[in-house]
Amino acid sequence: MTTDQTPTHACRAGGFCRGRTRDPETGQWIPALTIRPRFLCEGCIRAVTAAATALWQDYLALYRAFGDTSITGPATGPRVTSPTPAVPVNVHTDALMGEIADTAHRCATVIAERLALDTDPDERAVGHNLDLVEKNIEVLLMVPEHDAMVWLPGGEQWESTTQDGVSLALRLVDLHRRASSTLGVTRGRDRMPLPCPRCEESQLGRWHGSELIDCLACGCSWTEFDYRRMTTILATDYQEFA
Repeated sequence: MTTDQTPTHACRAGGFCRGRTRDPETGQWIPALTIRPRFLCEGCIRAVTAAATALWQDYLALYRAFGDTSITGPATGPRVTSPTPAVPVNVHTDALMGEIADTAHRCATVIAERLALDTDPDERAVGHNLDLVEKNIEVLLMVPEHDAMVWLPGGEQWESTTQDGVSLALRLVDLHRRASSTLGVTRGRDRMPLPCPRCEESQLGRWHGSELIDCLACGCSWTEFDYRRMTTILATDYQEFA
């Protein structure tokens, strides 16, 4: 997808901007303003960081759900046992995992070029690539527009396009959102009634079997105790304005 060349200080996340506000006259959402033109607001940069952090676990969870063992883990973080094949891989999920691997490799490649690293990222090392991306979000966002090749729908032909660091970063957020939605079908997730106190998105919930309550939008999380304390404080605040 070709990026918009129009100079603007509106956050490029558009309708998905974490700092967006609603126009009282039209009812439409207005993206937050940014200091740099054609860039992201602070809330969306945090969302990119959260997505880069979560995508490796998303990727593993997809494999656990649909089966595969030929994956490479990240260089840092807790070791996770490779899942054992259980059921045939669903076509949609297989394509999603392929998109995560491809985007992680694209991001890692442009970061490696900017940092002048000695070795090129391995397309198969999804975890290592995401590890590099997570540590260098600021570097990724500063990557200028450049030519690239992408697969057409169906995965049988290539086409040329242009991309930059911001468009790749937004793709990470989109992939995390889609992976969370796909995994929600198989894992099960309870949604919390209050919006996230950090990003104010209504994406608070808890995966079945998890001890943490987390936000799918910005990635922050709370224990059960902290969540209950937070809801008590908010309920008290609301009573003062009732």
